Amino acid sequence: MRPGSRRPWNAGLAIGLSLVLLFLHGLGWLQPVEEIVMIPLTPLQQLLSGIGRGAVEAFAFLREIRDLRQEAQRLRDLVEELRTENLRLQELATENAELRALLGIVRENPQTTFVAATVIGYETDPYLRYLILDVGTRQGVREGMPVITRGSALIGRIAEAGLNRSRVRLLTDAGSQVSALLQTSRATGIVIGQPDGSLLLDFVNPDEEIPPGDTVLTSGIGGQIPRALVIGQVTERLSAGGGEPFQRARVRPAVDPRRITYVLVITSFPGMEPAP
Repeated sequence: MRPGSRRPWNAGLAIGLSLVLLFLHGLGWLQPVEEIVMIPLTPLQQLLSGIGRGAVEAFAFLREIRDLRQEAQRLRDLVEELRTENLRLQELATENAELRALLGIVRENPQTTFVAATVIGYETDPYLRYLILDVGTRQGVREGMPVITRGSALIGRIAEAGLNRSRVRLLTDAGSQVSALLQTSRATGIVIGQPDGSLLLDFVNPDEEIPPGDTVLTSGIGGQIPRALVIGQVTERLSAGGGEPFQRARVRPAVDPRRITYVLVITSFPGMEPAP
C-alpha cells in the first residue's frame, strides 16, 4: 500500500475514535479515567488560574492607583483654587476695611474736603521717602496739601503735583518737618524725619514733660495742616546734653507707609491758610 493511501484511513480512524470517546464521556464511563488523568493536571490548573486572577487583580490595582492619582491631582488643584480665592477675599476684606475707615473720616469732617487716592508707587533711599498717588492737579491736588490715612494718621504732604500723578513726601523723609503737640502733656515741638525712617520730636521746652507712650498730634500751627492729626507715639525720651536748650524724643510713626493702599488728600479745611 502506498503511503499516501493511508492518510484517509488514519483520518477516519481518528474521527471514529473521537466519536467513541465523546459517546463514552456522555455515558459517564470515562469519568474514572478522566479523574485519574486530571489529578496531575490539577496543580497546573490551579497555578494558571491563580496567575490569571493575579493578573486581573494587578490590572485592577494599577487602574485604581491611576484613578487615585487623578483624584489626588484634582483635589490639589481644587485646594490651590480655594487658597487663591481665600487670599483674594482676604485682600478684598482688607481693602474694604481701609476704604470704610477713610469714608468714616470724610463723614466725620463735613467741613473738610478730600480727594481719595490710590498709592501706585513707593520711592525710598537713605534720605528721600515718597509715595506716588494716582491723582494730581486735574483732581484739585496741589503742592503742600496734607495726606492722611485710616485713623486720621498724617503720612506726609504733597511735594509735587502733576496732571494725574503726585508725589507725597513722607513724614519719615529726612527733609520733613511738622509742628507737633503731645496729647497728654500738651508740650509742643517739631517732628523731624530721620534717615533711618524714624521720627524725632525736637525743640521741646526743657520744663515740659515727654511721657513715653504719649500720642504725638499735629499742632495746626501755621494753618497748612489741620490740628489733631495723628503723627505717632513717643517711644523714648532722649537725655539732653549739657547746655542744650531743648528736649528731644524718639517717635514711632502711626502707620507704615509701605502697608498703605488708599489715602485722602486734604484739599481744604476750616482755618486753612493760603500756601506761602
